[in-house]
Parts: sequence; structure tokens; C-alpha cells
Amino acid sequence: MIVKHGLDAAALDAMLDAGLAQARAINVAATIAIVDEGGYACRLYRSDGTGAMTPAVALAKARTAALMRAPSGALTARLKDEPELLRLTDYLPMPGGLPVRYEGACIGGVGVSGGTGEQDVAIAQAALDALG
Repeated sequence: MIVKHGLDAAALDAMLDAGLAQARAINVAATIAIVDEGGYACRLYRSDGTGAMTPAVALAKARTAALMRAPSGALTARLKDEPELLRLTDYLPMPGGLPVRYEGACIGGVGVSGGTGEQDVAIAQAALDALG
């Protein structure tokens, strides 16, 4: 029998709260998306003042991190040798998506859009840090 772990509502809310606190601390209007291991949305929050595309971008970054089990920005380097990766799904090779890991397994992803790549990663990392 295989045991699968996932994010419960309390963990999702804690991640979202921590990410939003970091966004406020660095003065970024951000959209934050959290997905499960299959890339399906569990939480999506769009801050006031964000661009119209930020929800789609944040979700794509989160899905990329969850499905690739690696930061979304790391996909850029792989595309040189494996450009066909972009045809598999809606992968987005931009910084701001991080995988959520528990006991060595990827159980989801968090994606952020609204700031620079560096700011988006910092917000996503703050969301991950909320898990302890």
C-alpha cells in the first residue's frame, strides 16, 4: 500500500498568509497560486493592483513546479536540450514557482506572479517556509 500526503486547508491557508505577508513586506502586488501534486488549483489569491495575466501566470508557475518537481525557473536550462518539454503541458519556464515537498515527495507547487522573478521566488519561498 502507498501512502500519499497532501496539503490540508490549514496548511494551504498558512502558506497563503505567509506569502501575502512577504509580498506586503517587499511592497509587491502579487497573485499566489497553490496547486496539488497533479497541478490542480487548491488556492488562488489575486491582490489588489495586480495585472490581468497574473492569475494565469501564477497558476502556470505552480503547475510547472509541481509537475516537474523542480523550481519553474530551472526549466529554462532544460529547454536547450529538451524543447519538446513545452509541448507536454502548460509549463512556464519563468522564476516564481517552487515545488512543495514532504518527506522527499513532491505534494504540490506554489507559484507567484506580480513582481520580478527574484521577488516572486522570495514570496513563494515565504509560503513554503510557513510549513516549517
